[in-house]
Amino acid sequence: MTLSPRVFSVALAFVAATSSSHPAFAQTTPPGPPPPAAPAPDDEYLAKLCRANWHAMGLCRDRPWTGPQFTFGADLGVSAMTETGPFGLNKGVGSVTEAGPAWGVRAGIDFLPWLGLEARYVGMYNPAQASASPAGSVGFLTSGGEAVLRLTAPLPFVRPYVFGGIGYYDVALSGSSTAQAGSVLHSSSQSGIPMGFGLDVPLTWYLSVDLEAAYHFQLGESFSAVTTNDIDGGDLSTVHAVLRLRL
Repeated sequence: MTLSPRVFSVALAFVAATSSSHPAFAQTTPPGPPPPAAPAPDDEYLAKLCRANWHAMGLCRDRPWTGPQFTFGADLGVSAMTETGPFGLNKGVGSVTEAGPAWGVRAGIDFLPWLGLEARYVGMYNPAQASASPAGSVGFLTSGGEAVLRLTAPLPFVRPYVFGGIGYYDVALSGSSTAQAGSVLHSSSQSGIPMGFGLDVPLTWYLSVDLEAAYHFQLGESFSAVTTNDIDGGDLSTVHAVLRLRL
Protein backbone atom coordinates (compact mmCIF):
# COMPACT_ATOMS: atom_id res chain seq x y z
CA MET A 1 0.00 0.00 0.00
CA THR A 2 1.38 3.37 -1.05
CA LEU A 3 0.77 6.52 1.05
CA SER A 4 0.05 9.71 -0.73
CA PRO A 5 2.26 12.70 0.08
CA ARG A 6 -0.66 14.44 1.81
CA VAL A 7 -1.38 11.50 4.12
CA PHE A 8 2.36 11.11 4.87
CA SER A 9 2.75 14.75 5.90
CA VAL A 10 -0.32 14.57 8.16
CA ALA A 11 1.10 11.46 9.83
CA LEU A 12 4.45 13.14 10.47
CA ALA A 13 2.75 16.16 12.01
CA PHE A 14 0.71 13.90 14.34
CA VAL A 15 3.80 11.96 15.47
CA ALA A 16 5.71 15.20 16.14
CA ALA A 17 2.85 16.68 18.17
CA THR A 18 2.43 13.48 20.21
CA SER A 19 6.14 13.09 21.01
CA SER A 20 6.55 16.71 22.08
CA SER A 21 3.68 16.42 24.56
CA HIS A 22 4.74 13.02 25.99
CA PRO A 23 6.98 13.23 29.10
CA ALA A 24 9.40 10.72 27.64
CA PHE A 25 10.05 12.90 24.62
CA ALA A 26 9.49 16.38 26.01
CA GLN A 27 12.55 18.61 26.28
CA THR A 28 12.89 20.39 29.62
CA THR A 29 14.65 23.64 30.16
CA PRO A 30 17.07 23.48 33.11
CA PRO A 31 16.12 25.93 35.94
CA GLY A 32 18.12 29.11 36.11
CA PRO A 33 20.00 30.34 39.17
CA PRO A 34 17.86 31.68 42.06
CA PRO A 35 17.53 35.45 42.33
CA PRO A 36 20.17 36.99 44.55
CA ALA A 37 19.12 37.71 48.16
CA ALA A 38 18.86 41.31 49.23
CA PRO A 39 22.11 42.33 50.89
CA ALA A 40 21.99 42.95 54.64
CA PRO A 41 22.59 46.61 55.55
CA ASP A 42 26.09 47.25 56.81
CA ASP A 43 26.71 49.15 60.06
CA GLU A 44 27.48 52.44 58.32
CA TYR A 45 24.32 52.37 56.21
CA LEU A 46 22.20 51.28 59.21
CA ALA A 47 23.63 54.08 61.37
CA LYS A 48 22.86 56.66 58.68
CA LEU A 49 19.32 55.33 58.28
CA CYS A 50 18.61 55.26 62.03
CA ARG A 51 20.01 58.76 62.62
CA ALA A 52 17.79 60.15 59.88
CA ASN A 53 14.73 58.38 61.36
CA TRP A 54 15.14 58.94 65.11
CA HIS A 55 11.77 57.30 65.86
CA ALA A 56 12.58 54.05 63.97
CA MET A 57 12.68 50.88 66.06
CA GLY A 58 13.52 47.36 64.84
CA LEU A 59 17.22 47.03 64.02
CA CYS A 60 17.77 50.59 65.27
CA ARG A 61 17.27 49.37 68.84
CA ASP A 62 20.57 47.47 68.75
CA ARG A 63 22.93 50.44 68.45
CA PRO A 64 26.55 49.36 67.94
CA TRP A 65 29.21 50.93 70.11
CA THR A 66 31.24 53.54 68.20
CA GLY A 67 32.68 55.60 71.06
CA PRO A 68 31.72 57.62 74.15
CA GLN A 69 28.08 58.75 74.30
CA PHE A 70 26.51 61.69 76.15
CA THR A 71 23.34 60.76 78.04
CA PHE A 72 20.44 62.85 79.34
CA GLY A 73 17.38 61.65 81.22
CA ALA A 74 14.26 62.54 83.17
CA ASP A 75 12.56 60.33 85.72
CA LEU A 76 9.28 60.09 87.60
CA GLY A 77 8.27 57.64 90.30
CA VAL A 78 7.42 57.07 93.95
CA SER A 79 9.42 57.56 97.13
CA ALA A 80 9.32 56.50 100.76
CA MET A 81 11.31 57.28 103.89
CA THR A 82 12.78 54.10 105.35
CA GLU A 83 15.26 52.92 107.97
CA THR A 84 17.68 49.96 108.31
CA GLY A 85 17.46 49.25 104.58
CA PRO A 86 15.43 49.99 101.44
CA PHE A 87 12.44 47.95 102.67
CA GLY A 88 12.25 49.34 106.21
CA LEU A 89 9.06 51.22 105.41
CA ASN A 90 7.61 51.23 108.93
CA LYS A 91 10.84 51.93 110.79
CA GLY A 92 12.46 55.17 111.91
CA VAL A 93 11.00 58.28 110.29
CA GLY A 94 9.23 55.95 107.88
CA SER A 95 6.83 55.00 110.68
CA VAL A 96 5.42 58.56 110.77
CA THR A 97 5.54 59.49 107.06
CA GLU A 98 3.76 58.31 103.92
CA ALA A 99 4.89 57.40 100.43
CA GLY A 100 4.90 60.25 97.91
CA PRO A 101 6.02 61.31 94.44
CA ALA A 102 9.62 61.36 93.25
CA TRP A 103 11.15 63.12 90.25
CA GLY A 104 14.54 64.02 88.83
CA VAL A 105 16.82 64.75 85.90
CA ARG A 106 20.26 63.41 85.02
CA ALA A 107 23.14 63.92 82.61
CA GLY A 108 26.30 61.94 82.04
CA ILE A 109 28.66 60.19 79.69
CA ASP A 110 29.15 56.52 78.86
CA PHE A 111 32.90 56.05 78.48
CA LEU A 112 32.57 52.37 77.52
CA PRO A 113 29.59 50.12 76.68
CA TRP A 114 29.59 48.97 80.32
CA LEU A 115 30.89 52.06 82.17
CA GLY A 116 29.12 55.40 82.66
CA LEU A 117 29.24 58.42 84.98
CA GLU A 118 26.15 60.49 85.81
CA ALA A 119 25.26 63.66 87.71
CA ARG A 120 21.70 63.56 89.05
CA TYR A 121 19.17 65.86 90.66
CA VAL A 122 16.67 64.00 92.85
CA GLY A 123 13.47 65.38 94.32
CA MET A 124 10.70 63.84 96.41
CA TYR A 125 7.89 64.72 98.81
CA ASN A 126 6.71 62.60 101.73
CA PRO A 127 3.78 63.83 103.87
CA ALA A 128 3.89 63.30 107.62
CA GLN A 129 1.18 61.41 109.48
CA ALA A 130 -1.15 63.32 111.79
CA SER A 131 0.42 61.66 114.84
CA ALA A 132 3.68 63.50 114.11
CA SER A 133 2.01 66.82 113.24
CA PRO A 134 -1.18 67.44 115.26
CA ALA A 135 -1.26 71.19 114.50
CA GLY A 136 -1.56 70.83 110.74
CA SER A 137 -0.23 69.13 107.64
CA VAL A 138 3.53 69.02 107.07
CA GLY A 139 5.81 66.94 104.89
CA PHE A 140 9.42 66.45 103.92
CA LEU A 141 10.43 68.08 100.62
CA THR A 142 13.77 66.61 99.54
CA SER A 143 16.19 68.09 97.00
CA GLY A 144 19.48 66.35 96.39
CA GLY A 145 22.44 66.11 94.08
CA GLU A 146 24.27 62.89 93.28
CA ALA A 147 27.28 61.68 91.32
CA VAL A 148 27.08 57.98 90.49
CA LEU A 149 29.10 55.37 88.61
CA ARG A 150 26.93 53.03 86.51
CA LEU A 151 27.99 49.52 85.42
CA THR A 152 25.89 48.05 82.60
CA ALA A 153 25.74 44.60 80.99
CA PRO A 154 25.95 45.56 77.26
CA LEU A 155 23.29 43.17 75.97
CA PRO A 156 21.28 43.88 72.78
CA PHE A 157 17.75 44.62 73.96
CA VAL A 158 17.57 44.56 77.79
CA ARG A 159 20.56 45.93 79.70
CA PRO A 160 20.72 45.34 83.47
CA TYR A 161 22.83 47.81 85.43
CA VAL A 162 23.93 48.67 88.95
CA PHE A 163 25.14 52.01 90.29
CA GLY A 164 26.56 53.69 93.36
CA GLY A 165 28.11 57.00 94.33
CA ILE A 166 27.92 59.98 96.66
CA GLY A 167 25.26 62.64 97.25
CA TYR A 168 24.06 65.54 99.34
CA TYR A 169 20.41 65.92 100.43
CA ASP A 170 18.41 68.84 101.82
CA VAL A 171 15.35 67.28 103.51
CA ALA A 172 13.24 70.31 104.42
CA LEU A 173 10.08 70.19 106.54
CA SER A 174 7.39 72.10 104.64
CA GLY A 175 4.02 73.39 105.83
CA SER A 176 2.59 76.38 107.65
CA SER A 177 4.61 77.94 110.47
CA THR A 178 1.94 76.84 112.95
CA ALA A 179 2.00 73.25 111.69
CA GLN A 180 5.79 73.11 111.76
CA ALA A 181 5.92 74.55 115.28
CA GLY A 182 3.51 71.88 116.52
CA SER A 183 5.29 68.98 114.83
CA VAL A 184 7.91 66.72 116.40
CA LEU A 185 9.72 66.64 113.04
CA HIS A 186 12.27 69.11 111.67
CA SER A 187 14.49 69.64 108.64
CA SER A 188 17.82 67.90 108.16
CA SER A 189 20.59 68.25 105.57
CA GLN A 190 23.37 65.69 105.17
CA SER A 191 25.54 63.66 102.84
CA GLY A 192 24.46 60.26 101.62
CA ILE A 193 25.35 57.21 99.55
CA PRO A 194 23.01 56.41 96.64
CA MET A 195 22.97 52.83 95.32
CA GLY A 196 20.64 50.71 93.26
CA PHE A 197 19.93 48.74 90.10
CA GLY A 198 17.83 49.01 86.97
CA LEU A 199 16.91 47.67 83.54
CA ASP A 200 17.59 49.77 80.44
CA VAL A 201 15.45 48.89 77.38
CA PRO A 202 16.43 50.59 74.07
CA LEU A 203 13.47 51.91 72.06
CA THR A 204 15.22 53.61 69.12
CA TRP A 205 18.74 54.65 68.09
CA TYR A 206 18.61 57.53 70.59
CA LEU A 207 15.95 56.71 73.20
CA SER A 208 15.64 54.09 75.90
CA VAL A 209 13.39 53.60 78.92
CA ASP A 210 14.56 52.37 82.33
CA LEU A 211 12.96 50.93 85.42
CA GLU A 212 15.19 51.79 88.36
CA ALA A 213 15.16 51.21 92.12
CA ALA A 214 17.44 53.28 94.39
CA TYR A 215 18.33 53.42 98.07
CA HIS A 216 19.72 56.74 99.31
CA PHE A 217 21.52 55.99 102.59
CA GLN A 218 21.71 59.09 104.80
CA LEU A 219 24.78 59.92 106.88
CA GLY A 220 24.25 61.70 110.23
CA GLU A 221 20.61 62.62 109.66
CA SER A 222 18.33 64.00 112.41
CA PHE A 223 14.65 64.38 111.50
CA SER A 224 13.31 64.83 115.05
CA ALA A 225 14.38 65.67 118.59
CA VAL A 226 12.22 62.76 119.72
CA THR A 227 14.06 59.44 119.67
CA THR A 228 11.04 57.25 120.45
CA ASN A 229 10.80 54.50 117.81
CA ASP A 230 13.95 56.03 116.28
CA ILE A 231 11.90 58.57 114.30
CA ASP A 232 14.93 60.87 114.31
CA GLY A 233 16.69 58.60 111.82
CA GLY A 234 15.84 57.45 108.31
CA ASP A 235 16.84 57.00 104.71
CA LEU A 236 15.20 57.49 101.30
CA SER A 237 14.02 54.84 98.83
CA THR A 238 12.74 55.47 95.30
CA VAL A 239 11.42 53.54 92.31
CA HIS A 240 11.59 55.42 88.99
CA ALA A 241 10.70 55.14 85.34
CA VAL A 242 13.45 56.90 83.37
CA LEU A 243 13.40 58.20 79.79
CA ARG A 244 17.00 58.39 78.57
CA LEU A 245 18.48 60.11 75.50
CA ARG A 246 21.87 59.07 74.07
CA LEU A 247 23.81 61.30 71.66
